Amino acid sequence: MILLYAKKELIMTEFLLKLFVKDYKNVKDSKVRTKYGVLGSIFGLISNFVAFLSKIIIGLLSGSISVIADAVNNLGDIGTSGLTLFGYKISSKPADRDHPYGHHRMEYIISLIISVVIISLGINIVIQGINSIVYPGDKYESFPWVSFIILCLTILIKLTQSFLYSSLSKRINSMPLKATAVDSRDDVISTVFVILGIVISYFTGFTQIDGILAILVSIFLIYSGIDILRQAANMLIGETPEKEIVQRFIKLLESTPEVLGVHDIKIHCYGPSATFASAHVEVDGSKDVFMLHDMIDNLENKSLKILKINTVLHMDPIKVNDPETNRCKKIVRDALQEINTKLTFHDFRIVSGPTHINAVFDIVFPYEETNNKKKILEQLRAIIKKKDPKIRPVVTCDNEYTYISSKSDE
Repeated sequence: MILLYAKKELIMTEFLLKLFVKDYKNVKDSKVRTKYGVLGSIFGLISNFVAFLSKIIIGLLSGSISVIADAVNNLGDIGTSGLTLFGYKISSKPADRDHPYGHHRMEYIISLIISVVIISLGINIVIQGINSIVYPGDKYESFPWVSFIILCLTILIKLTQSFLYSSLSKRINSMPLKATAVDSRDDVISTVFVILGIVISYFTGFTQIDGILAILVSIFLIYSGIDILRQAANMLIGETPEKEIVQRFIKLLESTPEVLGVHDIKIHCYGPSATFASAHVEVDGSKDVFMLHDMIDNLENKSLKILKINTVLHMDPIKVNDPETNRCKKIVRDALQEINTKLTFHDFRIVSGPTHINAVFDIVFPYEETNNKKKILEQLRAIIKKKDPKIRPVVTCDNEYTYISSKSDE
């Protein structure tokens, strides 16, 4: 039944988008994203006000602490919808002197605030629930059918909210809408517990059940709030970019024949529609530098146009088809594979002299090997010395960030 309801809500989502959001399928456009957020926020303001008004009336008339607590929760949801609306308006502002990367991270800040509101409401309900257990109310003399029916209707409102928010958030990868979808889902569970408390209290006379269920609901709310808080904080601190994004980025760069390898990739997300990246690309050092520079410019423009990633590329010229360079490179590659197959390297070049050969390169260390750098370098030097005593490794250590083996390491 819930799946059927969800399907109907998805149809409703499509209808609302067609009605209020022009070019709604172009979700990469920041203006379209903003309209998605505004649509969800206004829907939330109206529906949450209806739910709050209904619950507070029946809560005051019946004296049920769990109903009143649930109404207070909906009052908080009105504020949450207002915050979300404010957040989308701010995040859509263009870059300025003080914010050169735009205001897109305001979405994460709003998610952070929403999580704090949810946790605060959960703590408040715990306090009210304890008071209800210590000072229980009177047993219902007659079954509150009006309250029962209105609470069931508010469940439908909250289900509609949850499915709508979830559908919108998936389309534009929005954390605030995802947070409000979780909050609406929690409200459904909360109201189900309230109805359960009314039924049990009426038929058993155990009025303390009202407070017990309120505490159970609050625990669920606090847990959800902490989870949203964790996700928002991770995005603000800076998470590792998704592997799919990195792979698409590398694939685009390496689709150009002149690019022999890609490394030192750094991708920073300033919001779902604001991604910045930098990378080093290896090229044949014997080719015309102006031609290579033009190729780099074209790749940066291509990355912005296709992947919507603002990109800065650094060009690393390398020797190609040099027998001595290839021989030394193979020795280093085999030595690293012997130590750990996850070790990779780049920026390889040699400086030859009459008595020795300096092999200069960077090694990328996986996270699990970060504390073993000194030991690995000692092993590497020992293995290379056995293979060719003239080769002296000159190594720069890189920590794993978004590195994926490129053509230059093959």
